[in-house]
This record gives sequence, C-alpha cells and structure tokens, in this order.
Amino acid sequence: MKEWLKSCLKNTNQFLDDKYPYFEKLFSDEEEGNSQPPLNKILYKMLSGAIFCAGTLLLINLALITFTDRGGVFGDFLGGVLNPVLTFFTLFGLIATIVIQRQELRLARHEYEKTADALSTQAIETTFFNIIDLHHKIVDNLKADLEELGNKSESQKIIKGITASLIKSQIGTSFTSQNTKVQGRAVFEEMLNFLSVEAKSPEDSLERYKYIQTHHNHILGHYFRNLYQALKVLKGYEENKLSPDQKRKYTSILRAQLSTKELALLFLNCIEGVSDSGEFKNLLIDFQMLEHLPITKVDTGYSLSGSKTALANDEMFLQYKTKKDIGLDFNKYYGGAFGQNKGVPYNLRPNKPIKQD
Repeated sequence: MKEWLKSCLKNTNQFLDDKYPYFEKLFSDEEEGNSQPPLNKILYKMLSGAIFCAGTLLLINLALITFTDRGGVFGDFLGGVLNPVLTFFTLFGLIATIVIQRQELRLARHEYEKTADALSTQAIETTFFNIIDLHHKIVDNLKADLEELGNKSESQKIIKGITASLIKSQIGTSFTSQNTKVQGRAVFEEMLNFLSVEAKSPEDSLERYKYIQTHHNHILGHYFRNLYQALKVLKGYEENKLSPDQKRKYTSILRAQLSTKELALLFLNCIEGVSDSGEFKNLLIDFQMLEHLPITKVDTGYSLSGSKTALANDEMFLQYKTKKDIGLDFNKYYGGAFGQNKGVPYNLRPNKPIKQD
C-alpha cells in the first residue's frame, strides 16, 4: 500500500510537471510559437460560458417556480454551488491581474533597457566623433620647419653625408622657397621626403625617423598619441556595450580619415624600438589600420605611399603579421603624477619626512 501511494504521488507529480508548460503558456502574451490561446481570449471564453450557464440556470429556476413547488429548493442548491464557483473566478481574476501587471513591468523593463542601450550608444558615438574632430584639428595645426630639420649640427645628424643643401636640392620647391615652414597635411609629405632623400636602405630611412622622434617629437608626437588613444578607447569598451563588429565599423571610419602619407608614417612610427613597446602596433593589427597603405616592390625593399625610395623591408612587414606578446612588465616606475615615466628614479625618498597639512 505504501509503495502504491509513493508511486501514485510520483506519477501525479510527473503529470503536473509535464502539464505545467501548457499552464504557463496561458499567461504568455507572446503568440509566436505558442499553440495555446492568450490569456485575454481564455478570460473572454470563461466569462461568456459563465453568462450562458447563469442564464440557463435562471430559466430552469423560473420554470420550476412556475410549474412546480421545488423552485426554492433548486434556488438554494444553485446558490450553494455558485458561491464557491464565483469565489474561484474572483481568485482567478486576481491571479490574472497580477500576471498582467508582471507582463507590463517586464515590457517596461525591456523598454528601459533599450533606452539605456540607445543612450549608451549615443554617448559612445558622441565621444568617437569628438575624437574625429580633434584628429582633424590636430592635423590642421601641424607645423614643421624644414630648414630646422636640415640645419642640425653634424654631431646631431644620424643622416651621414647629407648636408642641408643636398636635402634642399632633392626635395624641391618646398625647401628652396623662402618660406620653409609647412602646415597641415603637407607636413606628412615633407616628412616622407626627408626620410627618402638619398636613403640607401629602409634601415637608413628608419634611423632618420628615429632622429625626428628624438629631436623633433613636437611635430608629430601629439598626433600619434591622439591616434593611439582613439584606438585604445574603442578597444577598451566591453562587448556588451560595443560589439567587435561595431568596433571595426568605428575604426574603419577612423582609418578613412588617414591619408596615404599618414599611413606610411604610422607604419614607421610603430616599428619595434621607435615609439612604444608594441601596444600601438597591436592595436593596428587588431583593427587592420594599414589595410589601405599603398605598397610597391622596388630594388632595395618596398616603397610606401608612392615614394620612390624603399622605406620598408620584409622584416618590418613581419612585425605587423602577428601581435606582440607584451607579457609582464617587471620595470619599476616612480608612480604619482609621473605614472610609468622611466626617466624618474623609482626609489626616490625624501631626506626628511614630509609634513601633511
């Protein structure tokens, strides 16, 4: 007997679990993929059935009162039966009201999430296009004194055997004119000319660029720092805020703002040992920023951006094939306002304790 009761309870519980999805669908307002009628239709049918039954029973009661003396007994029976039935309908209506309110709250929550996502996307787009505007302003305000590049003393020149007069004669009118100062996008072209004149190999051109980075970083340093931060900001967004496809869309827009001369200098700027430890180059690889860089095979290597001189070789291209593993950095930094500035000794300590006000 005991085993039979356990089996009955188990089968009953299993039957109820199997039928629960059908009950749950009754309170669902999503008709797609739902074979059950929605809650509103069920309530309508129940109310119609109740009215029909109530009318039928009323007619029966009137007939009994008219033709027999048992109408009162039937009325008492009908009242006793209807009271719990109506109570059940009242409870069912309360449950239906709660379910409808829950559905409305869920819809309101979904709308709120959509609004929050839209505001988040709008904030991201505003930040991105502000970065684009800042990029154009930086480009427009670029300035370079070409005569200053060519007139450094011999001890400071990495470009051996090239005098200022030779550079002027090879580059052309921009140097030979009285105004040797260029501004805006013309700076990139003149920089490439400076790297290309009488350069015997891509390594020679790269050494010249390192010279510019060391002695004239004020010309292009802030330009590349802003470009690096723009890519870093896009890379830093979590995927739930900005998907990989959206990141590529925004970086493609950013890439479209770069001229071929800018791409050539960007290529040289991120070569190993020039600007940083590989973080900038990894971002270029992530977002394929050099996809539209014109590359032409020449005798001593590869020319970039239509230059007749080889500015790149196979080894340089291989650096952009795969990302560099930055790994752990065991260098010690000063911290504070200097952050990771390696120029400040990390172990500086005051001779006397500093009093805090």
